[in-house]
Amino acid sequence: MNVYLNECGIVCALGTGLAEVRANLFAGTPGTLPATECSPGRELPLGQVRAALPSVAHLPPAQRSRNNALALAALAQIRPAVDAAVARFGADRVGVIIGTSTSGIAETEKALMHRAAHGELAPGFHYGQQEMGSPAALLADELGIAGPAYVHSSACSSSAKAMASAARLIRMGLCDAVLTGGVDSLCTFTVAGFSALESVSAARCNPMSANRDGINIGEGAALFLLTREPAAVTLAGWGESSDGHHMSAPDPAGGGARIAMLDALRRAGLQPADIDYINMHGTATQQNDAMESKVIAGLFGCEVPASSTKPFTGHTLGAAAAIEAALCWLALQPDNDRGALPPHLWDGVPDAALPALNLVPVGATLGRPVRHVMSNSFAFGGSNAVLVLGRAAPLAQDAATLPPVADILPHSGQMVLLDRVVSVGDDDLCAEVVIRPDSMFCDGTAVGAWVGIEYMAQAIAAHAGWLARRRGDAVKVGFLLGSRKYEAGVPAFDVGSVLHVHAHRALQGDNGLGAFECRIDAGGNTVATATVTVFQPDNVNEFLSGGTAV
Repeated sequence: MNVYLNECGIVCALGTGLAEVRANLFAGTPGTLPATECSPGRELPLGQVRAALPSVAHLPPAQRSRNNALALAALAQIRPAVDAAVARFGADRVGVIIGTSTSGIAETEKALMHRAAHGELAPGFHYGQQEMGSPAALLADELGIAGPAYVHSSACSSSAKAMASAARLIRMGLCDAVLTGGVDSLCTFTVAGFSALESVSAARCNPMSANRDGINIGEGAALFLLTREPAAVTLAGWGESSDGHHMSAPDPAGGGARIAMLDALRRAGLQPADIDYINMHGTATQQNDAMESKVIAGLFGCEVPASSTKPFTGHTLGAAAAIEAALCWLALQPDNDRGALPPHLWDGVPDAALPALNLVPVGATLGRPVRHVMSNSFAFGGSNAVLVLGRAAPLAQDAATLPPVADILPHSGQMVLLDRVVSVGDDDLCAEVVIRPDSMFCDGTAVGAWVGIEYMAQAIAAHAGWLARRRGDAVKVGFLLGSRKYEAGVPAFDVGSVLHVHAHRALQGDNGLGAFECRIDAGGNTVATATVTVFQPDNVNEFLSGGTAV
């Protein structure tokens, strides 16, 4: 089952809102600028948000932080859509899953500096401002959301893991919509910490260069409304791993990164050749770039276009994965018909010790729409998370592109009950059945309404067959495990009736279990409905012989 990134709000050093961010990104205009706010006495490039942010004065003291103001700035851009989702699905069916690594640490810094100077904490300071769960609590309170609301904090992979968790909530049927993404704010603590590791560059970061010497820190927020309702971009897959190689250094062999990338491809049902672009973690540190380039070259070769967008935004830590997913989301939009890609800003001096990746120059395009992209996030402690975003396939409506039913069903002869496919897409199929005197199960005048469940099952099987053919796989047998509340509004389907059988994939597990919402329409009216549970094992013979548990 696909989940869709319906709406996107973003604020970062590239700008506020999609239009400004898009213009600066594809023009190759970086947002990092020299500053001393977080490094007194030392000028460092920072990815600061310079736009005015929403006031937090109306919030409870525990929620008054710059971090939460950034989250509200991103929310404001998509608020109508989120409010509509809450109204449609109900407050308890909508969740909030956010990634952050700083939360309100900056407010604590200011309070402690005030105490050092004046003997007491700053007025208005509340210990809750630095609590990691604050962004999710704020957004849930602001929107009146009563579903799951929590934060992932795993350093640079935080918001990728948040988005993966949001997708799981939808695929498991626990939520119908989730507001997800990440937010992080600049503070002296993080800049000083990376400086202590000798990982901060005094110039704009220079990923994959022989001259790279560290990162630039940034801030920002990106939020998505994630639902099952079709939109232009899908969260097609995600992969996670934890290699625990070192507290702050990646595994030089990239074992954990490779596992996460392969897991994301597997979950998306894709091969490495299907990826049109990779947004690299690309921090411009010696160790990350050496590890990541090695893994990319090993899995994809050196031809796939790739870039690091951190010279544009700075490394936004807990928000980085969500912000970079938003930049990928822009590349996948329908109006990007020439396939413009996020460029790679660097000095152009390759490191002879690294694989010669295909780094995207400013202005480069694929010459066709972008189909699938991968975005990598590799955090301290070996916490790795990878997202795969895809351009949603439109419903195939052109008769010339619709497959014959016999080609996508594991049935044959009279047991093929469907006449033709009317439309098909990632999560939906509509098939037509014309009731004739010689139709299977017809008594000469009608087919009993009980046969409707078999029509639904074959529509589900046809959908699975279409997906298999699209992947280049063989059509496999599946099993109908049961139906919940099959209801028919008519006792039988009369000869001459034209039925349209709809199957919508509502849930899909990684183990082959799925659930479909089905209905049968006739004469403009819905005449039967059911929720159908199915199972498609990897190996049918092994399953039938008892070697595989459902």
